[in-house]
Amino acid sequence: MLHSCCFNIKIMEKIMKKYICLLSIIGFVFAGEKTAQIKVKGMACQYSCPTRVKSALNDVKGVKMCDVNYETNTATVTYNDEEIKAKDIANILDNKTNFEISLDDKSKEETSGFKKFLSRFFKS
Repeated sequence: MLHSCCFNIKIMEKIMKKYICLLSIIGFVFAGEKTAQIKVKGMACQYSCPTRVKSALNDVKGVKMCDVNYETNTATVTYNDEEIKAKDIANILDNKTNFEISLDDKSKEETSGFKKFLSRFFKS
């Protein structure tokens, strides 16, 4: 017969295994996801110029999302840093568009918001 303390330990082991599995899956899904702020100078209009920047990254492997803000002259790019680096994204934009492209110094290799949140609890 199991004592009540042994029973509680068995339950806790099962719960911990489930949490470890869940965290592993979450870590795998968001592994390597980062965000870069890229300065885009020379956009003349708020419609076709941002579209040109976005379309330059449409088929780039590792780029997950690109949001271009005409008012601030920036492109916020979410990407997988295991497939591509921020400087490579900036180089692609420089080659495919006629805009002046530069990486924002303070966010050259910025980790995505969700990964930042997780890193507060699980330091690696």
